[in-house]
Amino acid sequence: MLFNSLHYLIFAPVVILVYFLVPSRFQKLWLLVTSLYFYAVFRVPFILLLIYSIAITYFCTLWMDKSESRFGKLFFLNIAIWGNLSLLYFFKYLDFSFTVWNTILGLVPCEPYYAYPSGILLPMGISFFTLQAIAYAVDVYHKKVKRAESLFQFGLFLSFFPQLVAGPIIRAQDMLHQFLDTYTFKKENLLPGIRQLAWGLFKKTFVADPIAAVIDPVFADPLHYGWFSLAVTGSLYIIQMYCDFSGYSDVAIGTGRIMGFHIPINFRQPFLSQTVSEFWRRWHISFSSWLKEYVYIFLGGNKKGISRTYINLFLTTFVSGIWHGADWNFVVWGFVHASLMVIERFAFSFERIKNYWDKIPSTIKVAYPFTIFGISMYFFRARPVEGIGNSVQVGWAMVSRMFSGAEGDFLSVPLSVLATVFILMFGDYLMEKETPWAKKLFENRIWVYGISGILISICFILYSVTVSAPFLYFQF
Repeated sequence: MLFNSLHYLIFAPVVILVYFLVPSRFQKLWLLVTSLYFYAVFRVPFILLLIYSIAITYFCTLWMDKSESRFGKLFFLNIAIWGNLSLLYFFKYLDFSFTVWNTILGLVPCEPYYAYPSGILLPMGISFFTLQAIAYAVDVYHKKVKRAESLFQFGLFLSFFPQLVAGPIIRAQDMLHQFLDTYTFKKENLLPGIRQLAWGLFKKTFVADPIAAVIDPVFADPLHYGWFSLAVTGSLYIIQMYCDFSGYSDVAIGTGRIMGFHIPINFRQPFLSQTVSEFWRRWHISFSSWLKEYVYIFLGGNKKGISRTYINLFLTTFVSGIWHGADWNFVVWGFVHASLMVIERFAFSFERIKNYWDKIPSTIKVAYPFTIFGISMYFFRARPVEGIGNSVQVGWAMVSRMFSGAEGDFLSVPLSVLATVFILMFGDYLMEKETPWAKKLFENRIWVYGISGILISICFILYSVTVSAPFLYFQF
């Protein structure tokens, strides 16, 4: 089920209303049933994959906890980790493995050893709930979190519908215990919840989707557009991606908050970042934190010498590219960001460079990560185009045309799109700013309820007569 659908705008209020009306002993059962239904709307058989991840992770951590030997604990930990990774590999990376095989050996169709794609569909959310399950197993092994008291509790933790298919990737210590509490309706949860939900729908419906309509033709036929249009396209695509993904997170956080659950923030004004490293600390925070905790630290972090630190940093960031998609363009995208992370760490290790950088005005410094991220996103977004080639060739064609000053069609950006982008930036600033007047503004119930109600109503009308594009991270 998509958040940006008429189905969800009916589903969510019904779930929340019944949740508060049923006796407390049935609240969690109701959430589990509705969460499974939420996932089943995509494809019913995929529920078995979610149940498999829940079962193998829960029972392996149960046996791990009961095992008295270190070997036994490690054995069950590895079963939990590789059981989830194998699920992710089979559905997400199997066909890409065939592509790599064919590329390395230079094989073409009809040759004896050519590997044909399986055509397996990618289940929604598999990139998220498998990582969440792995994090839970590792944390139980290291005793950072108490094991779930029951299969039911862990099942609800992993399948909780607001964040099931596109995150945030929630750590067990942040959320697991919340499924043991009993919640009643509280007005202090309703106001911020509706505000966050409405803001998320605004980002998706009024900013991300209109931007997509403007720039999609450019990605479909980039050779017809001039360098300036390509530069504008890269900038707009970053904003689209931000509004699409952070919008989903806002709807998830807002829905959970109304019911009394506190889901951690996933974005923190990334466009105010002054380095690429800072950008990743502000962008998709739950995933960046997951990579740091379960990849970077696992590889040794910065405790095994300078050279090893650079290698660990590179590999960790490179993994983020592969996680986002199974294609060569994501490999290139991950390589670019991994290289930049290493270069920044190396450069800022010199006191003279760091002092010089600190003297540069902040308004200039924020342009650096935004520009770099925008250029790299040509590869991220690129798809094969007839007459150009595969996704990597399309991405390279866009970058080379932009820097060569090539002439071509001019991209017309509607004034309404620019206006909503301005509203987005100003609204994000207000919601993050901890000033007394900003707090007072958002505590005004009539104003917040009124604006939120109007936004949700407009979205309800739009979704009833049009089809909004799925959230981008559903495909990852």
